Amino acid sequence: MSIQSSSVNARGTENVFRILGARSRRIVGIGIVVLSSALISIATWLLQNEYVQQRNTAQLEELARQVLHRTELAIDYAVISLGDVISPTGDLCHPQALRSLGEQVFFRGAVKEISVHDPGGKLLCSTQAAVEERTVDLWTEMAEFAALNPSITLQPIQPEAHGLFRVLWRVNGSYTVSATLNIDMLMFDIFPAALRDDAFADVVIGSEHVVARFGAVTNLSSSSPAMTFEVDAARYPIVARLGVGERAFAGWNAGSASTKLVLGAFLGAALGGLIARAAFRPVGPVEILRSAIQARELVPFYQPIFALPSQKIVGCEVLVRWIRTDGTIVVPDQFIPLAESSGLVALMTENIIEQALRQLRPLLRHTPDFKVAFNISPSHFTSRDFLDRLDRLVDQSGCTRQQVVLELTERTSFDDMSFAVTVAGTASDRGYCISLDDTGAGHNGLGHIQDLRPSVIKIDKKFVDVVSTDPTADAIIEVLVRLADRIGATLVAEGVEHEHQVTALSRFGVHQAQGYLVSKPLNYETFKTFLVNHGFRSLNESDGVSQPQR
Repeated sequence: MSIQSSSVNARGTENVFRILGARSRRIVGIGIVVLSSALISIATWLLQNEYVQQRNTAQLEELARQVLHRTELAIDYAVISLGDVISPTGDLCHPQALRSLGEQVFFRGAVKEISVHDPGGKLLCSTQAAVEERTVDLWTEMAEFAALNPSITLQPIQPEAHGLFRVLWRVNGSYTVSATLNIDMLMFDIFPAALRDDAFADVVIGSEHVVARFGAVTNLSSSSPAMTFEVDAARYPIVARLGVGERAFAGWNAGSASTKLVLGAFLGAALGGLIARAAFRPVGPVEILRSAIQARELVPFYQPIFALPSQKIVGCEVLVRWIRTDGTIVVPDQFIPLAESSGLVALMTENIIEQALRQLRPLLRHTPDFKVAFNISPSHFTSRDFLDRLDRLVDQSGCTRQQVVLELTERTSFDDMSFAVTVAGTASDRGYCISLDDTGAGHNGLGHIQDLRPSVIKIDKKFVDVVSTDPTADAIIEVLVRLADRIGATLVAEGVEHEHQVTALSRFGVHQAQGYLVSKPLNYETFKTFLVNHGFRSLNESDGVSQPQR
């Protein structure tokens, strides 16, 4: 088009507007603005829907991984229970052994029953009498699926016992121990409320044996789910399968269509897209936990540690509780694994340390022999600059490093043991006490005592529960007492709930203990009252000395 023709067109347009008049020009101008706004709003709406779909997809993938993680954790607990069962030698079906099996079932929430079988699969004994009376054909006829460890297999029990499956451990071809699990209760809260009526989640062994389920495919809003995800486990033959109905998926986190159109009309395509992204971005579990940590919804609770046999309070262990703004409490088992797997455990722990040392400042400054223990995960303990950050927190609190106990937890092992030994030595040189939690169970054994040289050794609750009734447990406690005395370490018994345990542990020479016999974990205000009732005069910064009364 030439310049001349453009000028002609421009003049023609100008003439048209002249002919229309001022009022008509306003109407046409408004129409152009409305049309432009509508086009931009529609473009923004389409872009926002695409973004929400991608974010929903990412969050559903994360939920599927959470289903798999919970299932693997339940199987791990079952394997640990079976390992505890087969560790001793002798008749596993002896009444005392059966009682020990029953205790395993009691303490492992997903484990419903433990059995012992001969090499041919014949049931020898079980923690449940009803299991011994029913036929075992239901078990022996079902297929088994091997785990990464060839001695361990998984066996679904269907259809008569939907929702159950077994973990079997064959021991040297001489006998088999098995644990029956029900993990349906681990899945009830996996979906946000907006999806629960139009979604399903399955845990599958092999390719077709559903052993846990939330919802069902037949309950979805369409004949097939809009989005389906499957995640395979690396160590066990299990698959987590998750699906969401078409209508629920389309409406989840979508927000108001009119709001998006208005934003697009006023702010334009680029700005409207940015606002929509921020307004409707789905929030995942990791972001929720990070926000809770930063908002200090995760708070310290304190469980007293007392001397034996006098029961004089000599310290406390700091535990973490998540108290939401609406007052509901989230138990540690529901967020500690997520904190560890997401890398938030360091932020969470250091936040708890800062809160606890600030709250306990008067007590620690004026009671120099009072010690406070913090649970430290292996990954956090060996993280970069951990001790330097800890030094700053402790120095700001005004207490001494000798009052701080670093309790190394057993949930995971150290990736680099030699580096962990170096960090432990440096921590000891700086004045901190090193403690091994749950010694004798999990990853903390005699080898760690030799390598890390702790100044505090904690006896696992499983031994304390049967003290003076189980000769094996008594022998282990005696060994730990002699070992602690030999290396100059303090021996602390966990989970003390009865006076006869105090008597037995004192007779063996255990130095200290903690448990519900004296107190459950307490929030700070209740803990202050508890200490005052046990002879500590004052816990206020302005009140001066807080030494216990003599």
